[in-house]
Amino acid sequence: MLLFSSYYDLELLYSLYLKFWAETLLYFRNFTLYISLWFFCYILVCCVVYRRYARRLPTRTRGSLRAKRVLVVVAHPDDECMFFGPTIFRLCEQGADVHLLCLSNGNFEGKGHIRRQELWDACEELGIPDKNICLINDTRLRDNPKINWPVPVVAKLIQRQLEMLDVDTLVTFDRGGVSSHVNHSAVFYAVAYMFVEKIMPTRCTVYTLDSVNILRKYLGFFDLPLSFVLSSKRYFLRWTESRRVVRAMKRHKSQMVWFRHLYVCFSRYMVINTLRRISLTDIELELEVDD
Repeated sequence: MLLFSSYYDLELLYSLYLKFWAETLLYFRNFTLYISLWFFCYILVCCVVYRRYARRLPTRTRGSLRAKRVLVVVAHPDDECMFFGPTIFRLCEQGADVHLLCLSNGNFEGKGHIRRQELWDACEELGIPDKNICLINDTRLRDNPKINWPVPVVAKLIQRQLEMLDVDTLVTFDRGGVSSHVNHSAVFYAVAYMFVEKIMPTRCTVYTLDSVNILRKYLGFFDLPLSFVLSSKRYFLRWTESRRVVRAMKRHKSQMVWFRHLYVCFSRYMVINTLRRISLTDIELELEVDD
C-alpha cells in the first residue's frame, strides 16, 4: 500500500512538472509573439512617419528655425558632427549664415594640432565656410572630462561672438550635454549665466539640443516617431543626406576608434536633432532642479 502511494505521488509530481513547463513555454511563446508584433508595428509607424512627414516635406520648411545668422557653440572638435550634424546640414541648406564657435582644440590626448585641421575639414563637408569657424585655445578651457570650465569665461567668449557677428539664433548643448560630459554642460551653464546676468542679446533666440536617454540615443532612425511627438523643432536627414554627416565625422580620423564607428552607425544624433527654445524662465527652472 505504501509503495502504491509513493508511486502515485511521483506520478502526480511528474504531471505537475510537465504542466509547469508547458505553461512556461506557452507564456514565453505568447510574450515573444506580442513583442514581435509590437516591434513590427513600431517599424511600420517609423516608415509611415518617414514617408509622410520627413521624406515628402519641402526641404526648406522642414523644422525651420527661421534663422538668418546662427552661432553653433560646441566644446570640442567633432562635437559639430557627432551631435549637431543634422542641424548644421539643414541650416546651411536653408540658406542660413552658420558660424561655429569651438571652445577648445581637443588636446586631451595631445592631438590638438591634428584635431584643429580635422575640424576645418569636417566643417567644409558640412557646409560651414572656413571664415565662419572660431576655435578657442585657452589654457582655462582644457579638454578634460574632470575639469569644470569657468562659466564667466565661457559666457564672455560666447557674448563676444554674438555681438561681433550680430547673431539672431544661438544653438548649443542643454544641461545634460548629450553625453554628460562636463565640458558640454559648461556651455549650457554659460548661456544660463548670460540670461541671469542679462547680457544675452535681446534679439538672439536660444535653442538647446535635447539630451535623451541611452535607449533613444542609440535607436537611430527608429527614434523618429518619438522625436516627432515629443519635439516641435526637429531636423531630420534622409538616408542620402545623412551620408554627408557621416563623411564629415570620418574627417576626424584621430577620433575614429572602434566605438565611434558603432556610434556613427546607431546614434540618432547622426540623423535626428530635436531642439528646445529656452528663455530666462526655463533657465531658472533648470537651475532650481540643480539646487
